[in-house]
Amino acid sequence: MFGEDAHIAHKVLGINITSRNKNASNPEALAGIPYHAKDKYLPSLIEAGYKVAIVEQVSDPKLKGIVKREVVRVVTPATLSLEGDTYDQYADRSLLLALTRAWDTFGISLVEIVSNTWKTTQFSNLEDFQKELSLIHPNEVILDRRLYQDEGVRELVTKKYSLAISYFPVPAKPTETLLAHFWVKDLTGFGIQEMPQAVEASALLLSYLELNQKQSLTCLRQLAKYSCGDYLEMDASTIKNLDLLYNAATGSAQFGTLYGVLAHTKTPMGKRYLRENLIRPLSHFEQLQERQAFVETFFQNSWLLDRVREKLSSVGDIDVLLNRIALKRATPNDLNRLKDALQALVEIRFILRESGNEQLLSYFE
Repeated sequence: MFGEDAHIAHKVLGINITSRNKNASNPEALAGIPYHAKDKYLPSLIEAGYKVAIVEQVSDPKLKGIVKREVVRVVTPATLSLEGDTYDQYADRSLLLALTRAWDTFGISLVEIVSNTWKTTQFSNLEDFQKELSLIHPNEVILDRRLYQDEGVRELVTKKYSLAISYFPVPAKPTETLLAHFWVKDLTGFGIQEMPQAVEASALLLSYLELNQKQSLTCLRQLAKYSCGDYLEMDASTIKNLDLLYNAATGSAQFGTLYGVLAHTKTPMGKRYLRENLIRPLSHFEQLQERQAFVETFFQNSWLLDRVREKLSSVGDIDVLLNRIALKRATPNDLNRLKDALQALVEIRFILRESGNEQLLSYFE
């Protein structure tokens, strides 16, 4: 790291500053770490609010002249978990939120990068927008660059989220950006063809991610329109007062919370699914009945539940593994963990078939 970056590294990481041209009248500051120490220092820079450009050698070192180097990707708070298996602990902190506004209409697009869950919606008034904003806890927020002068939105977002806000331009042709990504002729199948702010927010999010990852994100294959009416609406005060995810008295998410009582999942995917359903409970009666029937089947067959949970214990974070494979960053260890997960799923299917429970087997299929 050179110049100002070297001083930042010195302050955040505590590493020494030197110079590569000490005899010059104004030597340039230099600081660095061995590549193998990246796993230790990279999270510290990200958590301090910085983005980190990864630069790699891209030309043959045997050729004459200066070796060519390029930025191959930019690591941001929401994409840290994609760096390798030593970053699995950051998988639950991978929510990226994009915001746009046109007059009184607000657009939101959010993607959980670990699970590739991408959804969008828009609001026609500030009150509904604020209510939804209170439920979202992203690790990274992108605002349409045109909102830089919008003090109302800027103040609202910065007060809500104590993290650095990025400003990025919406593509000149947002609809065409999404059409090209999904290889479709129109957005009818996504249900957002009449939602211009949802389209702009989604195109903004996609462009930002592709620029930083330096590649097309083919792993983002679905974009869902969601409605607050699909869930039981709860504001931030309700979630706080019910101690769903955090207990102020214990200062913990595990002790004195509903999440802490229920969080006995065997996989990282189950943990994320549980948390999402606590703050967005189902509101449709048929869906509730279907879920209760599923749970009751296991409740009445404890031996079956124990066997399935035992097999799930060997299942790693499949979402993370598939993302690294799609981005060509998978290690041999990642592939081995995916093999173990797939083997466990085959065994779970055999257990369900052996139990003779057609309902559970139909869910699995």
